[in-house]
Amino acid sequence: MEEKSGIIVVDKPEGVTSTYVDNILKKKLKTKVGHIGTIDVFASGVLPIAVSRATKFVPYMLDKDREYLGEILLGKRTITDDITGQELYSCPPEILQKVSEEDVLSALKKFEGVLEQVPPYFSAKKYMGEPLYLWARERGKLLELSPSKVTIYKIDLIEINLPVVKIKIISSGGMYVRALARDVGDSIVIDGVKVGGTLKYLRRIRCGIFTEDEAIPLDKIKDMTPEEIKNHIKIVTPEMLDMRKIVVRERDIQRIRNGAPPKIKVQGISSGEYSALCDEYGNIIAIGKIKNSSVAIKRVI
Repeated sequence: MEEKSGIIVVDKPEGVTSTYVDNILKKKLKTKVGHIGTIDVFASGVLPIAVSRATKFVPYMLDKDREYLGEILLGKRTITDDITGQELYSCPPEILQKVSEEDVLSALKKFEGVLEQVPPYFSAKKYMGEPLYLWARERGKLLELSPSKVTIYKIDLIEINLPVVKIKIISSGGMYVRALARDVGDSIVIDGVKVGGTLKYLRRIRCGIFTEDEAIPLDKIKDMTPEEIKNHIKIVTPEMLDMRKIVVRERDIQRIRNGAPPKIKVQGISSGEYSALCDEYGNIIAIGKIKNSSVAIKRVI
């Protein structure tokens, strides 16, 4: 089978890791793959996976916006910041009963914008080269890292049916909805008592430009032949990367592939921006970073 590189969009079910999905495709296609933005085991949703040479694009796609549907369970705190973990705290029922819609709306509003977020104890964030979940699960060490800067563009309240709050979130990459549930719950204080919160449900409905409408259920992929899977692989375009396109002449393509800088003068693109360098057919041959009016090659595809 001719190898094809690009992105396949999978609908990850609850109960499996993102790496498990990678391994299914790796075994089917017999090539390297890598997912773009991990989804928690207990969550589901849109998981774009880069195939073959397209894995080189992954670092340039990790910061794209994501959209989620989630449910916060108020009145509980857990070790994992979701309902799968050991309970750490339970709010007195008489306090929880006093929570109003205004309290919830006010709390959610506090977390829109740029904020510092402490990642969950059980997360893929690394300490001394190893993810926090390994420190917690295998060594029994709950490590609290320094906060990371994340952006939450919008939080919509869908429904309140205490103790459950349904929300829709649009955020930057790297934002943990579990941590948001924890922090929203802690920010609601009734009669001097923190209500607390943990994540009850999570589904990612968009990752960058990829939506759930185009995501293929994992069970369906398991039943596909390699050729059928290949038909669903999308060629990476500058639009997917949110980069400006620069068409490169053949002689400069050869220079790039030989490790020499291209002789290109760029206009209309700011210094510091990344651009997709393409051949005349629109195929991306390299990622470049603009410096003044020239291009520094960062990755050859």
